[in-house]
Amino acid sequence: MINLANGTIIIDTPGMREIGLIGSQTGIDNTFEDILSLSKHCRFNDCTHTKEKGCAVLAALNGGTLSRERYQNYIKVKKESAYYEMSYLEKRKKDKQLGKFYKSVLKNILKKKR
Repeated sequence: MINLANGTIIIDTPGMREIGLIGSQTGIDNTFEDILSLSKHCRFNDCTHTKEKGCAVLAALNGGTLSRERYQNYIKVKKESAYYEMSYLEKRKKDKQLGKFYKSVLKNILKKKR
């Protein structure tokens, strides 16, 4: 573990390809307290803060009171957390759907080339 002067910690994990975010909701809420506070003013309780009308987070983003970089980091961490919370079977199903999508795209590309 390497502690940097700005408070960042780098963890060297030899042999590990990735580390998942399991059970990280409390950490996400603490890290993004500003977004959590904004989300309390969203029209819907289950707002994903990506496309809903009446979303206070998107309003802050569009109004310039929330930086795009911070918002994008929040969305990225939420997606990663959701992925790692999925069961093995859910991940396999999602991977299978993605594979079918890729196959259909390639098929359409090949049709256009003919």
